[in-house]
Amino acid sequence: MGELKNFVASQQDVVERVKSAGRQAAMAGLGLVEVLKAEGEKLQAVDFNAKGEALKAQALELKTKLQAVDVKAEAEKIQAIDVKAKAEELKALALELKGKVLAVDAKAEVEKLLAEVQKLFNELVAKGEQRAA
Repeated sequence: MGELKNFVASQQDVVERVKSAGRQAAMAGLGLVEVLKAEGEKLQAVDFNAKGEALKAQALELKTKLQAVDVKAEAEKIQAIDVKAKAEELKALALELKGKVLAVDAKAEVEKLLAEVQKLFNELVAKGEQRAA
């Protein structure tokens, strides 16, 4: 009889954990809706016509600058570059970067990323709970 009680208790524990996980997922969903709503309100406040005019002015300025470039002179500069010296310089830089990449503690970076993800999830759950309340 004791085994049956233990089995029923463990089953109830599993059911409670599933309910809790489902509630957290629902609250995270509500939190996400709240965040997206706020972002949507920000987008509605943007004056796209003014942004378009500013981009058009920047494009015209860039066009003017490009027209002023002396292509022949730039081509001569490129031809004057010592390709072998640049290749050696880039090779040395690549070796330096390889050393730096090997020095990165990947496990620590993954743990840091997981902590950030958990924090974001907890924030979404909290916003969902606020919205549900």
